[in-house]
Amino acid sequence: MGPDRTRDWWRAWTASTRVSGAEFRVLARDTTGGCVALWLVDANPPVVYLGADGEAAVLAADLDDYAALLASGATPGAAAAAGLPAVRAAQAAYPEFPAHAWRPEPVAAIRWATADDAEDLTTLIATMGYEVGAADVAGRLRTLPDSGHAVYVAVTDRITGWVHVLISHSLIVGTRRNSAGSRSRRRGPGPGSALLATAERWAVRHGATSMYVRSGAHRTEAHGFYGRRGYTVRTTQLALTKPLTPPD
Repeated sequence: MGPDRTRDWWRAWTASTRVSGAEFRVLARDTTGGCVALWLVDANPPVVYLGADGEAAVLAADLDDYAALLASGATPGAAAAAGLPAVRAAQAAYPEFPAHAWRPEPVAAIRWATADDAEDLTTLIATMGYEVGAADVAGRLRTLPDSGHAVYVAVTDRITGWVHVLISHSLIVGTRRNSAGSRSRRRGPGPGSALLATAERWAVRHGATSMYVRSGAHRTEAHGFYGRRGYTVRTTQLALTKPLTPPD
């Protein structure tokens, strides 16, 4: 199912003409009219079920697990309701999905960032006071390590926010998960909250027990945003930099 048909189906399912369905890629429909789709919240996205009667459940942690589910002979609707061990494990990993599927008002779709998002990301990064070219952003997205990093974007009719969360290692504090950068075009509840929650969920799934956020001293609005979401000031630091030139 193409993007336009996915959008039309998602609007019919939610009874909202303002949602886009951008966070889904529909794989198949069952005989009852329900849809099986990838929920594009991770690079290796979970498979979800959206039933014709309003059911909303995670079916499998990824496509391989979904293929195994089909090989067992289970239909999507039955599997969503049956509570099979693998299905229960996938649902435990993504507990927020049913509430997401039933959102009463349109909110930003959260998905994995790609190099095609570089122009929008460059604009958002500039509002944080950093100058970086779109080509550089695209190249860095393409060359990020396969593991230990996650870059998410929030999308409505355009990209409205982003967050980069990563694993860092230190002799002083050990292994921790950092939010290395985040920005939303909107104030108040919305993309920023959804992005931060997604980054925190990624961190938990990768073994984190806390998050560490760096935020420029001039970004007072961002400090308030994080404070309202349970973050406290740990230290104040100077960030020093020096350009390096390779030897001749």
